[in-house]
Amino acid sequence: MNIFCLVVQTAVHICLLLNALLSHAFVPNNFCHSTVVPLLKNKHGDATSLDMYRGITLLPVISKIFESVLLELFNDFLVTDNLQFGFKKNSTCSHALFAFTESVKYFVNSSSKVYGAFLDVSKAFDKVLHNGLFIKRLDRGVPPVFVTLLRNWYSKLHSAVRWNNSVGVWFPISCGVPQGGVFSPYLFACYVDDLIARLKQSGYGIHISQVFFGCLLYADDIALLSPYCHGLQKLMISVASSVLSGY
Repeated sequence: MNIFCLVVQTAVHICLLLNALLSHAFVPNNFCHSTVVPLLKNKHGDATSLDMYRGITLLPVISKIFESVLLELFNDFLVTDNLQFGFKKNSTCSHALFAFTESVKYFVNSSSKVYGAFLDVSKAFDKVLHNGLFIKRLDRGVPPVFVTLLRNWYSKLHSAVRWNNSVGVWFPISCGVPQGGVFSPYLFACYVDDLIARLKQSGYGIHISQVFFGCLLYADDIALLSPYCHGLQKLMISVASSVLSGY
């Protein structure tokens, strides 16, 4: 019984804390400090190469609880284009592969060629511009309290790298979303949503019954499809210019 009461009291205090943070659009500094652990992408790769490592961010448990609450509250404002198959309920890589194969089959069965390109943006999560993220969310009608809270949070981000049993010095994070955060994937998907809109408006890429299927995304993996080489080249140029300009 004492343990049950303790759990209830803890839950009540956490609830009061999170409500206060949301009301004031403020997060404490402890929420903003994280530890980055480099993980080897391929155990058979060159362990001496920096490019072989992916930095996973370890965040305080209480901050991840707060992220989960925010995701539940503002999930309706984090909806992305149907051509983005990542970070959605009832959407997996299999759905992206199905859309790709069926699109190709449609043109092949009509005796038409399909040209494709497959892109993986290098360190895409680390290249998200914070101010661009905030502006894009406001343009999509996200409640200002969420954007203000996010701005307060991201303006105080600091990390330190842990290697074996040693922890390095703390350094500020001026761009990117933490790989390990609860709503980081959703924010990234929303951030690149403008890229899909730009490709749709380009006039290139395949269409099925006037519906655009010229690009298929799963997180930062991009498949481009076009019935002509020239069109595929134009799509690739559009993606390249978007990446260079911060999407």
